[in-house]
Amino acid sequence: MAELEQPVAAVSEQVEAERPEVPEEQGLLLHGVVRARGHERPLAKLAVATGEELVEHEGLAALVRAVPYRLPEWDRELIRRHSSTIERAMRRVTIVPAPYGIVFRGREQVVEFLDDQRVALDETLSFLDGMFEMRLHIQPSGQSPYMGEGEQADRAGSFYTALRRRSRAAFTFPPTGQRILSAAFLVSRADWVSFVEYTDEIDANHPEFRFDLTGPWPPYDFVRIAFLPLERLGE
Repeated sequence: MAELEQPVAAVSEQVEAERPEVPEEQGLLLHGVVRARGHERPLAKLAVATGEELVEHEGLAALVRAVPYRLPEWDRELIRRHSSTIERAMRRVTIVPAPYGIVFRGREQVVEFLDDQRVALDETLSFLDGMFEMRLHIQPSGQSPYMGEGEQADRAGSFYTALRRRSRAAFTFPPTGQRILSAAFLVSRADWVSFVEYTDEIDANHPEFRFDLTGPWPPYDFVRIAFLPLERLGE
């Protein structure tokens, strides 16, 4: 009786199906850095939600989440979760927010980062202590069509100067579209409501402009975390 040979492709598929899956290596996604010393330590722990943890080192703590150790997907939902984690933490403690996408191989590498950047992180936390960020965009409302661009820019600049006096720090960044001014302000937690009220007052007195003030936000625009990994992801 003749024997039927099983196709090589079918054998390969069967072998692949029977081969156990190798679990993907896990890393730690950095959300931000907080203080974890003295009275601030229990507050830092309150900022940790399910699936997150604090990696502590000499009074500093990195707020992290376990993720696959590879370049994270540029996914809107993942970025939203990252931002929500930082925004929730800022209501408890002062946080140095990390940009989305910094992944460490493990706790040892996180500790090395905290140790290497300890002085800079301490100084940044002191600068941001008790602060929120507010963002403002100003554009013409169309109610004064004869106002020239130069006059519009001068008026917007005077509004920025007035608001700058009510903040710890501020800077402008290039406006887009019809905006004539875009700026970020670092405002005290105790004063952010009065900052909003003062902005609303300026807005009400100048109907020729439209003010778009948002916040409070974590101080994203006042922090720059530069992370140069010693190894390539996945190696």
